[in-house]
Amino acid sequence: MSIGSSASDDSALTPYPPAPWQLRGWGVALVHGVPAQGARHFVPSDCAIVAIAPGRTLGGLLFVSYEFGSTIVYRELAVVAALVRVGRRLAFFLPRLYVDSAASLAGGRGIWGVRKDLASFDVAASATKRTIVVRSDGADVCKLQAAVARTGVRLPLPMPAFGTRSDRFLFFTARLAARLSLIGATVEMPRDGEFAALSLERPLFAVAMDGLDLRIPLPIEVPRRRMSRAWARAARIVVGTDVGAEPGNACRQT
Repeated sequence: MSIGSSASDDSALTPYPPAPWQLRGWGVALVHGVPAQGARHFVPSDCAIVAIAPGRTLGGLLFVSYEFGSTIVYRELAVVAALVRVGRRLAFFLPRLYVDSAASLAGGRGIWGVRKDLASFDVAASATKRTIVVRSDGADVCKLQAAVARTGVRLPLPMPAFGTRSDRFLFFTARLAARLSLIGATVEMPRDGEFAALSLERPLFAVAMDGLDLRIPLPIEVPRRRMSRAWARAARIVVGTDVGAEPGNACRQT
């Protein structure tokens, strides 16, 4: 077991397993076309936001229940703000991950430089539907309702992401394999909540991930570089937003 050292609160004293983490369980992914202007508040200014359509980037919500056989047994909700580029690397930027495990929180911050907060998860399942309610610090985060998949195709899926730590990014690609199936799903989030600018209420589509296996390796350090004015102007043209603006507090480690 290792001791985390990057967080500034009690999580720095919480032991956690070293990478790689091998996780198993099931999950639901909701894929959104996120407004680039809204995503800018959560993404560091030296990350270029990648557009999938005029003024839109790729983001969403990812819920996973990691169960018996995992490095740590816990539940997690990841908020995905945008698809970004740093140098030649494309990856997702995750401003927040909610978990119900202190060890996962400490490991996420200490190894991968991603902000994790503690939350409670109420999960109810019937033969046709799963309902997930997430609360953190006494406030509602979201409510997901997802159909139970009847069939699916098992596929591998790389999941690249950036964490941050002082003067560098931490780049890692989680390797996921699961039985994937398109499903119906809805999400409810507070209209005045922290992530309202991401407009996550109406997903483009949702995917059930059953029989999930996920391996998260050690990250690679990527130096942070100040964005040139020429690149900032080019990036504004691509995403239709001010990539030079300072990011909001949501993307900072606490």
